Amino acid sequence: MIAAFQALIVATLLASASQQDVAPIAPPDRAAIAQSAQPSSAAPPVVSQENGSIELPVSLERIQEALSRPPAIKPSTNRPVFRVEVFARKPTVEDILGPDYLRGPVPAGGMSHREFLNMVTPVEYRGMSIFTSKEALMVAATSLAMQWALMKAIDKLKDASNERAKDAARQEVIAAMNELEAARKKAGLPPK
Repeated sequence: MIAAFQALIVATLLASASQQDVAPIAPPDRAAIAQSAQPSSAAPPVVSQENGSIELPVSLERIQEALSRPPAIKPSTNRPVFRVEVFARKPTVEDILGPDYLRGPVPAGGMSHREFLNMVTPVEYRGMSIFTSKEALMVAATSLAMQWALMKAIDKLKDASNERAKDAARQEVIAAMNELEAARKKAGLPPK
């Protein structure tokens, strides 16, 4: 009933505004809204049997009086202006997101790439690229063995070059000592 009453008022206001080329009407005061929002004891529209006219549960005189007043707002354009006034308390973040909005519905960490692949890849296809799991193990073992052998060969080569350098240094020191002895003898000094 109230919704029909409000729809009737809006339709009347829009129809009269479009016919008169008048700016939008000022909103009614809060007392009028509260009065119209209360359920009325008036009956629904009644059709009079005497002359066939409809008696509405609204006052058309009050509507026409409100339309005849000068508008409270005069917009600079002829575009319609719609204003809404809400009588309610302002919702908080907790009202919108719920009481546990700080904790959140998701766990601290998301799914890793490995977990995703394990979830979507069947077990028989989880090997290393083109190898089966057994072949991949053989490839890994031979790769490790080759790497170990190569590192040992490099170490032996370094040791061999170090040994040659040590031998050459020894030979040089011995040759220098022999020359020193020869020089001492030549000078007539006793040998050490």
